[in-house]
Amino acid sequence: MTRTKAKNIKALIIAAVAIILIVAIALCVLYFGFPSVWKDLTGRFLPSDSDGDSSQGETQKPPLTLGEGEMKVHFADVGQGDCIYIQFPDGTDMIIDAGTVSSSETYPYSKTKEYLDTLDTDGKINHLMLTHCDQDHVEFLDDIIYDFEVENIYMPNVLASPGGTSNAALALKAQVEALDPDKLALFTDKDKITSQTYAKFFVAALTEENCEIHLNVDVDEDTNSIIIEESSYRFTFYCPTQEYYDSTNLGTAMLKNAISPVGILEYNNRRIVFTGDSNEGNEDIVAERIGEIDCDVLKVAHHGSRTSSSDEFLSAVTCEYAVISCNSKGNSYNHPTQAALDRFAARNMTVYRTDTNGTIVLTVDGEGNMSFSVQTEVEQSVNFVGADAEQPAAPSSTRAILAAVIFG
Repeated sequence: MTRTKAKNIKALIIAAVAIILIVAIALCVLYFGFPSVWKDLTGRFLPSDSDGDSSQGETQKPPLTLGEGEMKVHFADVGQGDCIYIQFPDGTDMIIDAGTVSSSETYPYSKTKEYLDTLDTDGKINHLMLTHCDQDHVEFLDDIIYDFEVENIYMPNVLASPGGTSNAALALKAQVEALDPDKLALFTDKDKITSQTYAKFFVAALTEENCEIHLNVDVDEDTNSIIIEESSYRFTFYCPTQEYYDSTNLGTAMLKNAISPVGILEYNNRRIVFTGDSNEGNEDIVAERIGEIDCDVLKVAHHGSRTSSSDEFLSAVTCEYAVISCNSKGNSYNHPTQAALDRFAARNMTVYRTDTNGTIVLTVDGEGNMSFSVQTEVEQSVNFVGADAEQPAAPSSTRAILAAVIFG
């Protein structure tokens, strides 16, 4: 080899090493300095885990673009119940459940309506979902349907058959029986719910003008029938399948809660998990469908009950933050339970609760940054004490221990 050729090869090697170093430095700058850009780029070229285990047969979803606006999720304080209002970045909105088991003046519908009026300025709700038929999730929804123009309603595959012999109960039953037969034929489950609260919602939903009814049913475990999406966000729901409805009755409170869909909302590389009153009856099924997915915020299932938020489910949707809608004082359910809180503590999750923090608002901005605002700030050590704890429990998580040391 001539000396000239040797010099050329050496120069090429040096140039190649320099290029590799420059690329490596640029990638490091992106990864550490601009994480949202990094996630967006890798999301375009690498397989996304948002579809769970690909062996489940789900269709690969297209990558989302980065959005410029804010997305806000309002976890309204309604006492022992759920009421969630979502403001999507494109100006559309959604309500998931709206109810409370308290009939006291502390949490009347007027309070919820006043709060919604400050957020919804056009009198329209684009999407409204009832996860299941319990009073603490459905009680205010008929009022909302009558007070707002609702474009899409998502509801359980369950017919209403109100019980009772009072004049009001008989009149309500007559209203149900007079509904459009074609709409009633949509509901395929053999079970019926006899509560008058659900029947009032049922009538309001099926008589809402210019509104499309969607049932919370998936054709099979490989299909998501309800996906709400635009170019920058996607809301995917894992609903009970038709086979599940056919093979499962609604004979217990646990089974009635277990028809709750689990939704995963994606925006600017953030994922928020919504659960209704999911529990041991459906969490394992959903976890198997999802596989394992890195998420950020968990709306805790069933107000933090002992039989919800199982270790298997928490491993499927790993989150750093948990939001619990509950009323620890004055409810007979001991929500949230110490057992559930201990599972969050073991995973070093930060916990927000409507009973201690009031209404909680989660914001995801155009850069993918997340922030929480609350009505009342409390120490994390307070939020890790369950309603069924005889005395304040020693926090078991790193975050809770630090909070106890710093704040006493």
